[in-house]
Amino acid sequence: MALWVLVAGITIALSLLISSAVSFWISSRQDPLEELGVKSTYPRSALPDDKIQAYMQLKDKMRTEFAKDAIGDMWVSKLPAHVKDMLKYRLMQRAIGDMSLLQKIDADARGYWKLFSKGIITSKFWNSVLAAERELSQEIEAVKNEALAIEPSHDPQGIVSEAMQLVVRYGDKIWDKFPEPPENAPGGSNALAAAAKAVAAAGMPRPPGAPPGPFPPPGPPPPQQGGSTDTYKWRQDTEEVEVSVIVPDNTVKTEVKVQFQSKSLKVLRAGKALVEGVLASPCCPEGCTWTLSKGHIVVTLEKADPKPWRSLFVERS
Repeated sequence: MALWVLVAGITIALSLLISSAVSFWISSRQDPLEELGVKSTYPRSALPDDKIQAYMQLKDKMRTEFAKDAIGDMWVSKLPAHVKDMLKYRLMQRAIGDMSLLQKIDADARGYWKLFSKGIITSKFWNSVLAAERELSQEIEAVKNEALAIEPSHDPQGIVSEAMQLVVRYGDKIWDKFPEPPENAPGGSNALAAAAKAVAAAGMPRPPGAPPGPFPPPGPPPPQQGGSTDTYKWRQDTEEVEVSVIVPDNTVKTEVKVQFQSKSLKVLRAGKALVEGVLASPCCPEGCTWTLSKGHIVVTLEKADPKPWRSLFVERS
């Protein structure tokens, strides 16, 4: 009996020792991706912090100079025109920074979703991607609120849409078109204000402080015919067609799929086609993008030809 108890005790002790050793090995073992140098969470910064700080610093400076005792942001819309233009330029830089990051995070999210669905990356990593998307979405809403404070009678979505168009058009060269203004140079503030005038109309300002020479036209391409239905609205200029598809406010990007082809467009949410048809004119799929704004999927189609589209889709007979 005593021998049996001794054997049982030794067996239990060995089991506990082996269990502890296995637990320690598992806890100390690195994820295979970490061993290859891949981080355990999404590494990309979700916000253009330098552009945000530049805008807020200028706004605080203007508050001190023009509305020291004001409460809220109603004072912003009452600023002198040249001062307001300076603020608009900084806000456009901020919006461009947001859209540049949005493009990258959107592309990353689609790739990481495929990896996550196959079990290659962890829930922790995927959740960090979603957290970055949420943080950037909140920042974009903040930009629209700032735009509304500056120009209460204008559609705040305009600055976001224009910023995305500029990012798509100029790519990595966008900051050559919207450089840091020489604010500390003689006449720097005047140069900034002059350059920012076109931003009021969501156009393209001449780079402040740049030497004379050819530059992009100071305004946006002229508008062309658009239209709307119960499910979407669309508009166009000489370069692009923008389609805004109505979706519930709680829609997330993982539910959305947009299929671009040169002569067709299909927008799906949770596997259900919301918009689908043969395009009235061809587009360039490689230049097409989409983004999710609250309550809307905004699709941007790059035209293959600058001529106006008579309609978005070919009418069905």
